[in-house]
Amino acid sequence: VVIGILAAIVTVAYTGITESARAASVSDALKKVDKSMQLFVVEDGYSSWPLEPVLGGGNPTLSTAITNAPTLANYLPSAPSVADIGASNWRYDNDGDTYDGCSTGYGGANIIIFNFTDASLAQSIDDSIDDGNISCGKVRYVSAQLFYSLSEDGAL
Repeated sequence: VVIGILAAIVTVAYTGITESARAASVSDALKKVDKSMQLFVVEDGYSSWPLEPVLGGGNPTLSTAITNAPTLANYLPSAPSVADIGASNWRYDNDGDTYDGCSTGYGGANIIIFNFTDASLAQSIDDSIDDGNISCGKVRYVSAQLFYSLSEDGAL
């Protein structure tokens, strides 16, 4: 019985540590992409975030963006591949729309992680780098997509 209780405690602790590590890994990757994109737009002389067609079309993958904007590769050599999130899931989003509070969801310039089905992990990421409100702020989770705002109004 004692061994069973200890095993249960260890299992719960391990699960919590694993979840925290995954959240930290994705959070770090998002911050790295953010910094890389900022350096890229400054180096290329943009006055605002480039629209999607400049980087390869509607919600281009980061790999496509790197191919279409070679100076981005100076700062981001490849799309992240962390926490079982493939490189093709990382997308750039800037349709030229703006973010007007929490009601509009995900305007402005964003990094989107498509097919992000772990809502619990999304909440952990928001807790670590934003305000803890997964439906509003810099990190948002909508329909199995994690949005990380580079800019809410399109400005750098």
